[in-house]
Amino acid sequence: MARLDINPPVDFVRLFARRGLMATTLVFATYNPSGYSYFHWVTQGGELTTFQFFVGVGLFTCLVAFGRMAFLTIGYFGVTALSLLVIMSLIAGVGLGFFAFDDVHITTYFVLFWIALVIGVGTSWSFVQKRISGERDVLRTPP
Repeated sequence: MARLDINPPVDFVRLFARRGLMATTLVFATYNPSGYSYFHWVTQGGELTTFQFFVGVGLFTCLVAFGRMAFLTIGYFGVTALSLLVIMSLIAGVGLGFFAFDDVHITTYFVLFWIALVIGVGTSWSFVQKRISGERDVLRTPP
């Protein structure tokens, strides 16, 4: 019989990579400036088909679920801290000359990457918190 008091070790690199890849895939499948996204698929066609509608419902459900998991894990403080990190890195990237606001595609990719990173870190943060604090489950009451 399996023992419930022993947790198997968690490989944080794999965990962050998997959840980050899922978040990146979800964000970039919804919209990206390359023209291969759900947004472009729906807007370039004439009518909205049933299949497109159900794919949209699935994408929306996944976005809400991932966003909710990330928000419940990192809370208001984490959302504020990560948002400030995104804004400051955007300003630093422009200030250092890595890109300019004139190039809309690169700026859009940068913002989408940071959104995916915030969702990926948010969904993985509870494992880090559990490792640091030693608690089994870190639960908060939903707002």
